[in-house]
Amino acid sequence: MTTLQQKKLEFTRNLILSAACELTDKLDVDEISFKKIAQRANISERTIFRYFDSREAFLDELTQRLYGQLELPDFPTEITQLPDYISQFYTQLDNQQRKVLVLLKGELFQRVLSTSAKARLEELTQLLSETYPNTAEPEIVKTAANIRHNLSASSWRYYRMYFEFDLDTCIECSQMLVAQALQHLHKVSVETTET
Repeated sequence: MTTLQQKKLEFTRNLILSAACELTDKLDVDEISFKKIAQRANISERTIFRYFDSREAFLDELTQRLYGQLELPDFPTEITQLPDYISQFYTQLDNQQRKVLVLLKGELFQRVLSTSAKARLEELTQLLSETYPNTAEPEIVKTAANIRHNLSASSWRYYRMYFEFDLDTCIECSQMLVAQALQHLHKVSVETTET
């Protein structure tokens, strides 16, 4: 394949995904058909099938594209950075509420859970293990799970939409829960060291 052909393939694939992303500004994913995407991109519906073997393959890439557009902050490398991370993370979610809500629904949500969410849990578990090396693994795993749940779009939505908290209150709630979880882990770590 020549460089020109490769660029054309990338351009068309990008055109299709961009059209789908634009449609998510007004429609839920289950309302978006290849026909609507083709109309939006001003291409034939058959063209889409040349680039995506199935709806599943298309949804995988759409999820990656939408998630990437959130431009979430990098996960911290030190425990002391968690409060700032929470603030940045929740602020980014709040700035793109529609996109977040699209990603939290059915077909896309499971894809986010199995990729990005899983990776963040692994990063958090590693960070806690390094920070509290004398703590038993089950305590690290439980604490990581609790903190990870709090560092999620689902928790942001819970605070923001169900409790109708303003952004600052959402951030404070999350920071408080994470601080409590870390206090527990510190206490367990100290007890382990003393015995």
